[in-house]
Amino acid sequence: MLPSSSTAIQFTVLGSPRTKKNHGVIIRVRGKPRLIPSRAWTRWVKGAVVLPRVAKLIDQPYNCAALFYRDRDSGDAVGYQQGLADALEKWNILSNDKYLVSWDGTRLLLDRARPRVEVTLTPTTT
Repeated sequence: MLPSSSTAIQFTVLGSPRTKKNHGVIIRVRGKPRLIPSRAWTRWVKGAVVLPRVAKLIDQPYNCAALFYRDRDSGDAVGYQQGLADALEKWNILSNDKYLVSWDGTRLLLDRARPRVEVTLTPTTT
């Protein structure tokens, strides 16, 4: 069952968050260069556990307030935001990351013992 269009959705992604584009790999596809995601991001997406499980959300604009509890003090906010946005598509929570229209409340934090991302998606009117 999909949440109503006005309900905030909260969940936690267990595992060390990673950025997608740092240390990306360039390959050639039909002679054209193409950037593929970093290995660290790919491993994070495949190994992450989302609790509680989240059904695919209604296509509408959302604010994403993400608390990135990292295992080390590295990377930039935009890289983590892009990585999470793309992961939400891979995990089939959002059909397209274009629905993330703001990141109010997002922070980069440190928790070496228990890295994770605490996510709150709130429908917006913008």
